[in-house]
Amino acid sequence: MSGISKKEYTADERGTSTPAMQAWRLTRRDLRLGSGLVLFTYVALHLLNHALGLASARTAEAGLRAALVLWHSLPGTALLYGAAAIHLALALLAIYERRTLRMSATQALRIWVGLCIPLLLIGHITATRLAFELHGLRPEYARVVWNLWASDNEGRQLALLVPGWLHGCLGLHFAFSTRAWYQRARLPLFGAALLLPVLAALGFVAMGRELAMLGADHAWLQEHAPQADQSQRIALGRLRDGLLVVYFAAIGLVIAGRQLRAFGERRRKALFTLSYPHRRVQVPRGWSVLEASSSFGIPHVSVCGGRARCSTCRVRIVAGTEACPPPQADEQRTLARIGAGADVRLACQLRPDADISVVPLVDAQGGDARTAGAARPATERDVALLFVDLHGWTGSAAHSAHDSIYAINLYLEAVRAAVDGAGGVQGHFAGHYVLAIFGLDTDFRQACTQALGAARELHRRMRELETRLLRDLGFAADAGLRLHAGPAVVGEIGAGATRTLSAMGEAVREAHRIFDLARAEGARFIVSEALLRGAGLSDVDTVNFAWRTLSVDASGASMRVMASDSPDAALSARDR
Repeated sequence: MSGISKKEYTADERGTSTPAMQAWRLTRRDLRLGSGLVLFTYVALHLLNHALGLASARTAEAGLRAALVLWHSLPGTALLYGAAAIHLALALLAIYERRTLRMSATQALRIWVGLCIPLLLIGHITATRLAFELHGLRPEYARVVWNLWASDNEGRQLALLVPGWLHGCLGLHFAFSTRAWYQRARLPLFGAALLLPVLAALGFVAMGRELAMLGADHAWLQEHAPQADQSQRIALGRLRDGLLVVYFAAIGLVIAGRQLRAFGERRRKALFTLSYPHRRVQVPRGWSVLEASSSFGIPHVSVCGGRARCSTCRVRIVAGTEACPPPQADEQRTLARIGAGADVRLACQLRPDADISVVPLVDAQGGDARTAGAARPATERDVALLFVDLHGWTGSAAHSAHDSIYAINLYLEAVRAAVDGAGGVQGHFAGHYVLAIFGLDTDFRQACTQALGAARELHRRMRELETRLLRDLGFAADAGLRLHAGPAVVGEIGAGATRTLSAMGEAVREAHRIFDLARAEGARFIVSEALLRGAGLSDVDTVNFAWRTLSVDASGASMRVMASDSPDAALSARDR
């Protein structure tokens, strides 16, 4: 069945509304991400406030008062506790809905840490917010930190910092890891994620020591750190225990619900047959196709982990379309983005209620599905691209095919040596050009600088190789270098074990315009203004080039490039 465009993606074909209408609907994924961001902001500000203790307890107290103005206000309270309730409810619902608990180690860690957080938070909230609301005991560092320090519970408080922060960081990584801005900021974000809890722990210890010395003065203690009396402590302890019982009961209900559902399905024999190209399995109704693949060890790619973001788990329905419920908003949005046909669905969201036959559309490299994700996932990022364009490398009638293969292998060795030496990665070899990618593990400026360095080294190697081949074999060949930089999606392409790294997207489309100019004018070296600016080169550095303006597409967008016989002139000017 042929694909349909976004304009053709109508309610009759995909559900109840169009993508334009769905863009305004609040989905469960939106609620999970939004509530998670609120909680992550709260935790980050809390850690930052602890870190102020490195200056003094008074400085940290001032920061805490400012935070209380925000979180103790009516809007702040509704936002914070509403986000906590929504996030926890969605987490328990997601666990209940999962038909298999097989998952990656990282996902399992995130879920386990997330379930541990309330165990630690309930005691903390009882001793701070509830103590204030019920007994007027203000949640100030002088009282709370002194109590923890005096009762030797500071270790528990420090442990409280770890699960919430780790869970939040993993959640943000899963949510944004494929975004270009996240890839650019990955190293600074990692540094901040590592440093902030360390500073918070050090600040907490510094406050504890300072307050321990101040607490030796009984008058100061009575004035600044009033303690709860025995009846208040008993009441708060019972309240804390009651909240823990409610939380454990909620988890128990989820587990019991899963067991009751499984028992009912087995008793009713509520199974359906899921047919893959080379295998059939019996699974309970309510399972997603991706959960079935995971449970039975059937290779199935899912880069985003089953959250309807990446589309790599998509399948084509070849039989049983009538057994498929219409896609919900998250799935519909992703399918519309890729212009999927009406017979294409996301395996992570598709939960058939009768027999169905599907064909996975993204190759999983064979093997067990639990190890199929070892390939480099597709990510969107700003990269520098070096295309090496071949001229005459297939030889002529005077040369044997063996000579051509020998020459091309020498050429590929030269490309790999130059690219590897500059810090890039060689991508696929497609007939008349080789692609090299820079910036997979570096920032954008370094990527552009590496691409220019590789071009210069490769130009030198190619001149030597052309001279050698002409002398030894009479083999006349040439190669052109085309450089550009910008946003692209980088991932592996190919089938089975034959997979190579490639790039697609805006930067690659623009690079093809450079190819057209180079072929038309026979230029050996062309570089875009975007790459030169990315490398920090100014007009003064590039005086030996001639500017050209190229149209990019029919919309009138254009780009500027520079053409030269070699990269040496401009790079030498900068070196001087």
